[in-house]
Amino acid sequence: MGTSAGATDGILEGMLGVWKRGMLTFWVLGLLSLRPMYGLEIKKEIERSRERRVRLGPSALYQLLRRLGKRRLVQSRWQPTTKGPPRACYEATEAGRAVVSRYIAEVLSSESPIPTALGQLMAALMPSEAQQAPPGR
Repeated sequence: MGTSAGATDGILEGMLGVWKRGMLTFWVLGLLSLRPMYGLEIKKEIERSRERRVRLGPSALYQLLRRLGKRRLVQSRWQPTTKGPPRACYEATEAGRAVVSRYIAEVLSSESPIPTALGQLMAALMPSEAQQAPPGR
């Protein structure tokens, strides 16, 4: 009783979509925890940080910012510009910074069991790559 390739592709695409949305949420909240930014600045920072391998459509970013605003994780204020119309500047709220801190503590920190467990799982699933990893990893 197997799963068809199409069904497998659908499952994988769904899982990747959830993962990407979660990572993008953390990424945007993290950037806004560092400093207030305009939407275009956020987009450029994300694209630049991965050598333009991550393409982020403007509508996806602004939809995410609206969702984060509704959850009171970010706030925005309109700022006048010397050229063109005013633009929104976004910043993480105290609650948004708390989400970032907790995510780091519970998922990314060396004290979290998740990175170690995932590393062990990857080594078991991909032993040849684990053996080729540079020392210190």
